[in-house]
Amino acid sequence: MVAVSGSPGKIQVLLRHRIDLLPADAIPRFVYHQASEQPIAKAKELVERATKVAADAAVGAIEQMLQDIRSRGATVKACGMLSGSTSVPNDLGTVLRSHPLIHAAEGKLFQDAIVSACKHCGLRMVLATEREVWSGAAKALDITETGLHKEVDDLRKTVGAPWGADQKSASAVALLALRRA
Repeated sequence: MVAVSGSPGKIQVLLRHRIDLLPADAIPRFVYHQASEQPIAKAKELVERATKVAADAAVGAIEQMLQDIRSRGATVKACGMLSGSTSVPNDLGTVLRSHPLIHAAEGKLFQDAIVSACKHCGLRMVLATEREVWSGAAKALDITETGLHKEVDDLRKTVGAPWGADQKSASAVALLALRRA
């Protein structure tokens, strides 16, 4: 999770940390992979339990994030999130027979949990795919895509390591949400 403020030339990272939506002691991290190795009834039960655990953890994480940011005098109006581009069928059996769909379903489980938690907390959601986030954020900020990449890359100087591709993309979608709020 990355929270940002500012505009081109003045972008600041307010907060960054990872959210653990499936505690290892409660649910396996790769729940759909685990479910694919079980009979469908047990698989369904595992996925339903994971969905509930992730939803509860997401509400707690978003509420904590809001509290942390508000304690710094900032206001949060919207959240941005990268979304998958693969449509996940509703039929669990179909998902569990396809390795690419298993990965897409795991991503969607986390995405749905965060989106629901943000809505629960009264935040507007902006979703963008990985392939559209940089161009969309650059356009919204009235900056070139190359310029935006450079500014986001340069944030590492103030936030330190790690500053990987996932945090950079999270920053881009957060900036997009900031402009669309």
